[in-house]
Amino acid sequence: MEPIGSFQRPNEEYVLVHRCLGCGVERFNRIAADDDFDLVLALPILPPRTSREMKAQRLKEEIDEEFDMNHTA
Repeated sequence: MEPIGSFQRPNEEYVLVHRCLGCGVERFNRIAADDDFDLVLALPILPPRTSREMKAQRLKEEIDEEFDMNHTA
């Protein structure tokens, strides 16, 4: 997993976004009190997202890829 950025939730909580280097799955982790907040702020700011949104996006991409593979001449 690699940190790719952060975002702030509506309740003002900061969240780190990590992406798997192998499959691309993203995981969200709230920052902890002992995290280096300056380092968090140095990461790119990403639009807020939820796990449900990311799962739906990945499913759509997989369906689109399968459709393209089955309908390529």
